[in-house]
Amino acid sequence: MSLPRPRFHLAPAQNWMNDPNGLVFADDRWHAFFQFNPEGNDWGNMSWGHASSPDLLHWDEHPVALRHRPGEQIFSGSIVSGDDGTLTAFYTSAYDRGIQAQSRATSVDGGFTWTMDAANPVLDRTSSDFRDPKVVRVPGGGWLMLAVEAVERRVVFYASDDLTAWRETGSFGPLGPEGVVWECPDLVRLPVEGTTERAWVLLLSTNPVGDDADPEGSAMHYVVGDLDDGVFRSPAVDLRPLDHGRDCYAGVTFDSAPGGAAVMLAWMGNWRYAHVVPTSPWRGAMSLPRTLGLRRIDGVLHLVQHPVLPPPGAVETGAVVIEPHAVLDVRWDPGATGTVRLRLEGEADAAVDVVHDPVARTLSVSRSGRAADVLHPDFAGIRSAPLVGPTSGAVTLVLDGPLLEVFSDDGATVLSHLVTLGAGPVTIAASAETDVVPSVRVGAVRVGATGDPAQEGPAAPAAA
Repeated sequence: MSLPRPRFHLAPAQNWMNDPNGLVFADDRWHAFFQFNPEGNDWGNMSWGHASSPDLLHWDEHPVALRHRPGEQIFSGSIVSGDDGTLTAFYTSAYDRGIQAQSRATSVDGGFTWTMDAANPVLDRTSSDFRDPKVVRVPGGGWLMLAVEAVERRVVFYASDDLTAWRETGSFGPLGPEGVVWECPDLVRLPVEGTTERAWVLLLSTNPVGDDADPEGSAMHYVVGDLDDGVFRSPAVDLRPLDHGRDCYAGVTFDSAPGGAAVMLAWMGNWRYAHVVPTSPWRGAMSLPRTLGLRRIDGVLHLVQHPVLPPPGAVETGAVVIEPHAVLDVRWDPGATGTVRLRLEGEADAAVDVVHDPVARTLSVSRSGRAADVLHPDFAGIRSAPLVGPTSGAVTLVLDGPLLEVFSDDGATVLSHLVTLGAGPVTIAASAETDVVPSVRVGAVRVGATGDPAQEGPAAPAAA
């Protein structure tokens, strides 16, 4: 089975894609740069691909922005926009001699052509695992760069007044499980719903390594804390899951988003099996962009994620047959239904079950069928997440070819997965413990001749 290309998620027409890099809003467009292999659909020859969008749903691909060179691959990084419109990119130069260091490039035409700094690398710790620079603005002026010493599970901080000279200010970590590397950090200051309060949140991605690596594979996490003298600090004793699914990694936020919104884009992949996902000539896709915020539940701040969505369609109930590119909004009264099961059935015996259990207070997603079994030994199975908010019956499912994102708890509980339902029609059946049938609102995505969504774009993300 070859999985269909997504229609309203960012995915390359051909070749390999992984981590988002250099996300920036400039010249009234959302620009996404990303890890890209310009020469094939397997990992390698790492360069920065480039796409842009007016609305975060319709994406136009552009020529490769930063191309690998002899002896140097271009790993992950970030972009910031200056007051004069100059874009400055910071990226990891991964040298064949085994050193990873941070380099700089600038663009004066909105990100289409780049000049690499003659002084590169601009930060070099003579380390083999020093990577993924994310530069953020500091309230009151100046800039802060986060990068990881990946194997040490440590985020290192550098401050600058001019994006040229950097001074080390401290570090955060290690924290959480051992046997992983830390990657792709980001630092965002998020509003707390219903208050004037804001808090700093550190985003991190972890990937198991070693001979006995966790078969669950890579994942995203977050930590709530504060920024003090150029260093993130937190009383947390562990990392918290950002997304409870199997396929959400390396998420970072856009610089200069309208209204100061924190809009995150992540790679929908898992290093455990990303190399064998059956797609051609492309491989790899991004999540829907998500506006981030915080909500206080029982005295604890929880991250919430609100996706940019195509508009919903008409209300349907019972079994629904759709193309595998749709938004489903499902609502019910948990007191009347008890446990609710949403079953998606695709080609052959491929199936996905989404189960909302108000008693156990869990939301689970399972992948089954022969296509899931043969993709990779660790692909099929079930993933459960705790429901943290007041019990309510509402789940939004976004299905776009092989991508499934499930949002509940008004954005506080999210599970993102690759699925193997195929390219044909998908049947969605809603059932409950009682005879009460949940209402399923289906927003099918109409597709134009170029493969882009034809409906109107979404509203702008809310300000952070």
